[in-house]
Amino acid sequence: MARFAVLALCAASLLLSGTEAASPIIHGMAMSVRAYDAVCWYVNLVQFPNTNSDAFMNCVGQAQSVVSQLHSDDDAKQYFGPWMEQMAMPGLPGEWQTICNDYLDDSAKSPPSDESEALNDDVTSAYPFKGFASCMMNKLREKFGDKAIKTVEEEMTRGKKDWRKTLLDRDNAFRARHGVPAFTMDSGLNSAAQKWAETMANACNLYHSENDDPGRQWHGAGTGESIAEGGSNPDGSAPPKAVSAYIASDMWYEEIKNYPFPEGHVAGDGLFMKIGHFSQTVWKSTKFVGYGYSYSSSCGNWFIAGRYSPAGNMDGEFQNNVLPPQ
Repeated sequence: MARFAVLALCAASLLLSGTEAASPIIHGMAMSVRAYDAVCWYVNLVQFPNTNSDAFMNCVGQAQSVVSQLHSDDDAKQYFGPWMEQMAMPGLPGEWQTICNDYLDDSAKSPPSDESEALNDDVTSAYPFKGFASCMMNKLREKFGDKAIKTVEEEMTRGKKDWRKTLLDRDNAFRARHGVPAFTMDSGLNSAAQKWAETMANACNLYHSENDDPGRQWHGAGTGESIAEGGSNPDGSAPPKAVSAYIASDMWYEEIKNYPFPEGHVAGDGLFMKIGHFSQTVWKSTKFVGYGYSYSSSCGNWFIAGRYSPAGNMDGEFQNNVLPPQ
């Protein structure tokens, strides 16, 4: 099966060093980064089914990069707004590039709504650029409904949802689009996938296990395998696991663009390395799945492994197991 490497530079929060409490302008920038990243993440990775991992790479980490170039409160007051407009906002798609720029032009402009819950912001008083952070969340709510804000809270700003459940739900949403039964998560497959993710992280190398590896056996039969890799935040920390989960699932599924519907893949057509993750994701007869995640601080990469049973991608069975989207 094909493998891929993905650079993920999403910062869910701004890390502050050397201070017990952030100044108002620093806090305002932190909330602005949080809101910008939530929009970048939701619009490009979460919005279903129109995912766009390439577009995500255009905006991820851009707001934090702006902050990293500001070395004092005075710099922040003078440059954060215009630099966001010049360097970060153009990375977002379409109207998002200018949708809240009035609040970058005027850092004291009152917020359009109270979005402190969505931002996980415990500062109730006014602070610079509060309007921008609130505007971004407000527009996300207007365009995609309360479900978007709930997803941001559960998977990004508050981290309530387990990353495995995030990945399972995403894979099952793709499977439902093809009219096939949902995966059931299995603890044994989770353990096997976790061991392989840790093996890759320890080696700082994305690679498949061997088909006859004892760890690939489950209830006397071999299992399928998908793997994914991504990088760290600009500050060297691991991105939120929810980000990695969406990147892995979306990138696997986005191989649909290479799949030869309606005739289907056949051995020898040269396509398998371009469609193998997608076909395993939607393989009709696969019933059980497990996921593993590991982060290597030595090389700054995260690794995800998926294990599947019964295994998909069997020669001669693609036509009956890889169905077109409904």
